[in-house]
Amino acid sequence: MDDDGEQLDKVDQWLRVWEREIPDLDSLTEGIVERIDILAKAFGRSMDETLAVYGLDRRSYHLLGRLRSYGPPYQRSPGQLASDMHLSSGAMTNRLDRMEAAGLIRRLPDPNDRRGTIIEPTEEGHATWDRTVGTQARREAMIASVLDPAERAELFRLLRHLMRAFPDEAHTLPEEHGARAEAGAGSGPTA
Repeated sequence: MDDDGEQLDKVDQWLRVWEREIPDLDSLTEGIVERIDILAKAFGRSMDETLAVYGLDRRSYHLLGRLRSYGPPYQRSPGQLASDMHLSSGAMTNRLDRMEAAGLIRRLPDPNDRRGTIIEPTEEGHATWDRTVGTQARREAMIASVLDPAERAELFRLLRHLMRAFPDEAHTLPEEHGARAEAGAGSGPTA
């Protein structure tokens, strides 16, 4: 147990070793970073398990999520999707081909461009994404339930603040948009 009565873990054991071996190590910072890394991997495994249940891979999940993020009628051209998702047109075509074969999306003629197409989720695509998001949200809520509501709110605030150490990662919103986004923020995954 530590001074606050908290149960020590393997990270604490390793930190003691590294404090001995690296006397000027900031073990508090090292512990934060190490635990965030471990948690990120654990959340990633949880997501992979959920995706496997519903027969999705991360690429398909993110593309369906991106289409949903646009709002009704959940449509975009392949070029717009590729640009938004930072993919080459070839990578987008391969992804769309696989998802169309799986019945998750369909290609429609673009009413504004005779040679173009529009992509939209099928009913099965919507339903699969909804089931996946719902299952993962319940799993994550169960994981987060080890913290009380005040602890969750404080951790939420602290992690947002810590993310500002990486401003080039585009985690922040423009000031006028940020206030609106926070006021109307809903639940749902990022895509």
